[in-house]
Amino acid sequence: MVNNPLNNPVYARFGVKPMINAGGTHTTHGGSMMRPEVREAMYLASESYVNLVELKRATGEYVAEITGAEAGLICSGAAGGLVLATAAVMTGTDPGKIAQLPDTTGMKNEILMEASNHASYTKLHEYAGAKVTTAGDANGATQQQLGDAITDRTAAILYTYAYGPARPGMTLTEAVEVARAADVPVIVDGAAMLPPKENLRKYISEGADLVTYSGGKYIGGPQSAGLLAGRADLVEAALLQSGPSMSVGRPQKVGREELVGMATALQVFIESDDESRQAAMRTRANHISDRLKGVPGITASVEQDFEQFHVPNCVIKFDAGQDEIDRVWEEMHEGDPRIYIARTDGGLAANMVNVIDGQEEIIARRLLEILTG
Repeated sequence: MVNNPLNNPVYARFGVKPMINAGGTHTTHGGSMMRPEVREAMYLASESYVNLVELKRATGEYVAEITGAEAGLICSGAAGGLVLATAAVMTGTDPGKIAQLPDTTGMKNEILMEASNHASYTKLHEYAGAKVTTAGDANGATQQQLGDAITDRTAAILYTYAYGPARPGMTLTEAVEVARAADVPVIVDGAAMLPPKENLRKYISEGADLVTYSGGKYIGGPQSAGLLAGRADLVEAALLQSGPSMSVGRPQKVGREELVGMATALQVFIESDDESRQAAMRTRANHISDRLKGVPGITASVEQDFEQFHVPNCVIKFDAGQDEIDRVWEEMHEGDPRIYIARTDGGLAANMVNVIDGQEEIIARRLLEILTG
């Protein structure tokens, strides 16, 4: 492990400058830090060869145990999980249909979602050959509207928590009621819905048929890994789609190192004391907020709602417009030290999940320099 994460010789070799990550677990800047136990497990896994499908099934059983689902699968991130889930609801375990994708001729191939849901990741369903359809409008959909939008081509209903739950819109329980009446499965995108830990079991208990989570965010697994959990028949279909056979999910393969690393990260996460972790993050966020008090033109507060802000964030609101927000973000991101901070509505948010001891003072000092310089 390097003594100074801002002076890492691995990246220096390629001329890439490391940064302090106060932006959260975004894929764009590296997800989250793997714990030593995870790195050690991946190293050990690399020293032996195994049957990959056997390892998928064995680690999937652990995912099922933790999530309370009938079955589980370690996949290539939540995005890869959505591709596999989409393929699974269209083909089941039919070998002919699996081989046919992404050509969906003769299959149910529509994924239905509320029009008020964030559409950022709908392309993932298209990768498997599906078509995304919507119910309602920007103000959400009623149960009646969702039910009326189901056709004989509807393969599944998607309930997405991307960037928080759809607002406005139905609850997952309400969407499940509609789906059950029409005998249509429900896929939940719970990519970034951790913490709290309880969410690992919540959506299955509320009736979801398949749920996908990012593994390289708050759980602290490899950034390229994730979790898929749900009904045994659908998870089996997803496994068959995931390779190593030449199926639509073949490009989203997960190696033995990532499979072991992700399962290890999940175990460490479940067994860890998350309350103390949250308390440490809140202390760091409070430090930044306190340092910024009295700076003209901004207000700083510590926020955590487990939807938009899953961990303590120092949220900085600006009286000035977007140009000023962009200026501060750019100076933070391109300055010395380089600091990644998240943009949010009307300001910036310093997310504490990847901030290590002492870095909160560096973040506060740099913000003060930029805001008062």
